[in-house]
Amino acid sequence: MTMLTVYLFTQSIADVAPAMMQRRERALIGLRDELLQLGDLRVSASPQGSDLRVELLNLAGADENAAAQAAQPAGCGVERRRILTVRVWKETDRFDLVCSDGPGSVSAEHQAARRIHASADRMPSRSPYAFEPTPAHPC
Repeated sequence: MTMLTVYLFTQSIADVAPAMMQRRERALIGLRDELLQLGDLRVSASPQGSDLRVELLNLAGADENAAAQAAQPAGCGVERRRILTVRVWKETDRFDLVCSDGPGSVSAEHQAARRIHASADRMPSRSPYAFEPTPAHPC
């Protein structure tokens, strides 16, 4: 795999509660850290010059407020899992990934990073040399 540059972002939506926006930002930081651990990918602070753009679309099941925790019966043994949805672009090609926290310590961010890394090289790329130059028009 060649070294690719990734731009990570999430949309700031006005009707999203500040606590949920903080959870999205933490998930984005977690995804960045997981991508960096896998290697072969650099994370850019700017979309200009990036090979891949990855947008965090949704983070479900991350409601950690007291009311949600109190609603669960004590000792029920149910583990709350988060579902992370990201959209990946490479030039004009794009796809969405839906990843969830797994058993033990496997996070949704780890799963997403592995899937992004595995698919990055398989996405088609248009080389600037793939097109024939346009012949000069005679005067």
